[in-house]
Amino acid sequence: MQRVLADNKSKVLGQSPDGTQIDFQTKKTMFNWELLGRANVVPAASGSDVHLSLNVHHNRPPALMDGVKNRKAIEKLAGQIQAAID
Repeated sequence: MQRVLADNKSKVLGQSPDGTQIDFQTKKTMFNWELLGRANVVPAASGSDVHLSLNVHHNRPPALMDGVKNRKAIEKLAGQIQAAID
């Protein structure tokens, strides 16, 4: 997870002592403000589940298309995490 975030130039803002929760901030791009994210790793029968959330940075104005952009960003990040695991 840390490697995928670093590859995307995301900044880790904090993490739980056991590493199961990581708070991060994505980088600003030409088309998107920074996003605040959280990844929770939860034990599961087949290994671990990773729960991701993204939201507009609290210092940035919300926009009409935030939901669509956030969904695309989270799907891309989830795919990168899955690829790193495989």
